Amino acid sequence: MGHKGEETKQRMIEVMAGLLEKTGYEATGLTELGKETGTPKGSLYFHFPGGKDELTSLALLHSGNELNLFFQSVLRDTESPAHAIKQVFHALEERIISSDYQKGCPIATTAMETIGSVPSVANVCNEVYSSWLKTFEFYLVGKGYSPRIAKNLSLSVLSLWEGALLLSKLQKSPEPLRVAAKTAELLFKQN
Repeated sequence: MGHKGEETKQRMIEVMAGLLEKTGYEATGLTELGKETGTPKGSLYFHFPGGKDELTSLALLHSGNELNLFFQSVLRDTESPAHAIKQVFHALEERIISSDYQKGCPIATTAMETIGSVPSVANVCNEVYSSWLKTFEFYLVGKGYSPRIAKNLSLSVLSLWEGALLLSKLQKSPEPLRVAAKTAELLFKQN
């Protein structure tokens, strides 16, 4: 595959990632993808022989990696876990507000839709969440937390922001994220 083919493939992955975040797996059709990317439906199967499930998996990995790189940059540039978590929640709040409450977690909707119906995609969702957790656990262990406490705190923070993102989208309000951020900060001040 040439340079142009690689660019087309990458563009399809990125557009699919945005569509999945906005509308989820079930509501994202290949026709819509073709319109958004300007490619014929046949191009999908040329670039992704595994069809929609393969493209979805790659799009989720792309989104998950992008967000994980963001988490790593925030963690690297902050002086304390409480401050780092505050920064993460603040960035998630800015992201959801700037998208007019269209963007939340790039993985959650697809994860919920595919758990019982498309195991290969659900497994990728789990892989992305696991990578995020490992990023936070590694950071916390580096800040002196025991591996067990780091694991528990990471899972708690992820659960807080996932629930807060959902409620913020539903209510079209940043308030759930703000409350969850304060709760997350308290977790670190107590440990």
